[in-house]
Amino acid sequence: MASILVPTFHIAQAVVSAYGFYTSYVSITNLQKHEEKSEKAAQWSNTAAHQLHKTRTTQATGAGAILASLVASLVLFICPSLPIAAVAAVNFGIAGIVLAARIHIGNFWKGKARVPFVGGYNEGMKRTEELFRLLGLLAISWAITGVSDFLFVSLV
Repeated sequence: MASILVPTFHIAQAVVSAYGFYTSYVSITNLQKHEEKSEKAAQWSNTAAHQLHKTRTTQATGAGAILASLVASLVLFICPSLPIAAVAAVNFGIAGIVLAARIHIGNFWKGKARVPFVGGYNEGMKRTEELFRLLGLLAISWAITGVSDFLFVSLV
């Protein structure tokens, strides 16, 4: 039972991570449609420049964390016989990375208002909110698989 359950967790994480990567891609693509206007505004305003920088860094943070989650889940699925210390380090390390990305994104995007008549930007915000929720789900799942892997691997 344990030998089937643990790889199933990692496949589920890979599926959620792959969807998160797609969501991140769509979000970045939609937000980039309005980058030219933002760059022009940034030339005249330090606040606009800061907002543009934070938009870019939060999107990159989310994409990077999702990609790390995807790669780690696939590695743990493909290589189930890794040493327990390595498995624990990967599980709890990715949980920390994903949680830190979620906090970083939430701190910037929380409370941002939709912009009337700017559909692509609003769609980008909507996808970023979805990514925020997926990162929360992944953080919890990585913590759970960390404990599960430790218990199941040490019992086997």
